[in-house]
Amino acid sequence: MLRDVVRIYLDTLTEREFDGPLLALLDARGFKDVHFIHGAFEFGKDVLAKRVDPETGEVHQYLIQSKAGDIGMPEWRGVRPQLDECQYNTIGHPSFDPNLPRVAVLVTTGRLKGAAPADAAEYRKAAAARGDALVEIWENSDLIDWMLDDPTVGVAGGALEVDLLKMVTSILDKGVNDRRIESYGRRWLAKEGSSLRATIESAILVNTLLRVRRLDLAMSVALQLVRCAEQDALAPEGLQQAARRLVCSLASQVRDQMDPLLDDPLDVARYLRSEPALLTYPVICCRAAEAVALGLAVAREQGDSAGVEAFQRTLRLLAQLPGAARPVSDLFASSVIATTLLLSTYDHDGAVEYLRRVAKWVLDRHDEAMSGLGLAGLGEDEEVTAARLLGGSLSSTTLDRRPASYLATAVLDLALFLDARALFEAVRESIAALRIVPEATAADEATAQWTRGGEQVWPVPRVDFLPFEAQVEAERAQPPVDAVTALLLTAACRSRHYPGGWAGLATAQSLPASVNEAPS
Repeated sequence: MLRDVVRIYLDTLTEREFDGPLLALLDARGFKDVHFIHGAFEFGKDVLAKRVDPETGEVHQYLIQSKAGDIGMPEWRGVRPQLDECQYNTIGHPSFDPNLPRVAVLVTTGRLKGAAPADAAEYRKAAAARGDALVEIWENSDLIDWMLDDPTVGVAGGALEVDLLKMVTSILDKGVNDRRIESYGRRWLAKEGSSLRATIESAILVNTLLRVRRLDLAMSVALQLVRCAEQDALAPEGLQQAARRLVCSLASQVRDQMDPLLDDPLDVARYLRSEPALLTYPVICCRAAEAVALGLAVAREQGDSAGVEAFQRTLRLLAQLPGAARPVSDLFASSVIATTLLLSTYDHDGAVEYLRRVAKWVLDRHDEAMSGLGLAGLGEDEEVTAARLLGGSLSSTTLDRRPASYLATAVLDLALFLDARALFEAVRESIAALRIVPEATAADEATAQWTRGGEQVWPVPRVDFLPFEAQVEAERAQPPVDAVTALLLTAACRSRHYPGGWAGLATAQSLPASVNEAPS
């Protein structure tokens, strides 16, 4: 059954979705000095790598071109010039060694079909006769065997296979949520070197989630892979960037799906018109804004100016949606953090206004005069979330008001960061009047590894905020990683954040002037 799952995964993914798994497979099969160079100047090569020939002990320079799907004769004719370019072109990356014997590789997630296998065999013979680089072709069947049976990345066998199949089955049955994905992702932190298996498993899970149209949960899996790649000291070179590219790719899909609905703020609500929409509408808006904000952060990091401009335009519109400012539980504090921070880098006033709307929502949901029961905590499930959100005015409600709020902590930290003095003081005073208790969690990330909870994570049941001037002077928690990584790991963890690192996200001055202009 698992072989069928892997086969379906390979049959339905795109080239860029295969980047991470390909890097993991190369590392597991003994390749070193691996570099992903796909782009405008790749000169026929997606990946460069070296490997020692086990028979001769000689080091070979591999030039790898990856393709998605089956390759018939028309596709093969398009690939051949790229393989030819590998024979003579030495441009592409400083680590390329033109003095080593070369091996040109075509790796495809499908198979050669029609007349392509015969022509490929003749091509390989002709290359060998001329003394050119050796030519290897890795097809679907090879990749399946490596993914299942390689001792380093193999996902077959014992409890590992059973757990993965359970997750795939639950996804297909629509029984998976963010909490279960985060919990499942902790197994990837169990030991050094686990990022190789995590890359294969996450690719399968993301692909399955995309097939059932759960882009939001696919993003959750991608964020767990980012967490694993950052925490694994033995992660192969390039895997951290591959995980980021996956986040950016999924964020781009979210952006493309949301853009047609943003001309009118009510279009998203109309699209979701149904009884559960009171809950699903704000969830979708918050998740979409968070995904686009994370995509923007990664696109900036990668120097993708076109992506930056597109993400900024969409984020500004998403932040204006009513639902984006109505997080339904503390689980969405990280959505508010990502949206506010990235919006503030090019539209400070828009970020303050967005945060003001979030603050009003959080306060209203805790106001007993408005039948507020508080918003659900990180440990409360979807049913309790809905009951707190919708049941306050019903006589049948059995829930007590929840005074604790991680969202309140996030709102105050963000207001302080934005230098929004009036908003900060208004929220601080209202929190005291409504008897709301800002809370958080803390951890030593060297041991907690950005997990949401567990033995290495301890609660901070009350976070005290001083008046604005005094709070500005107070020490702010610093992340143990750079600003973009901290933002991604905050989204993966969702239970804590580090305001001391937020200033590193302020890169508006490097963006095109037309992008930074506020709409008239």
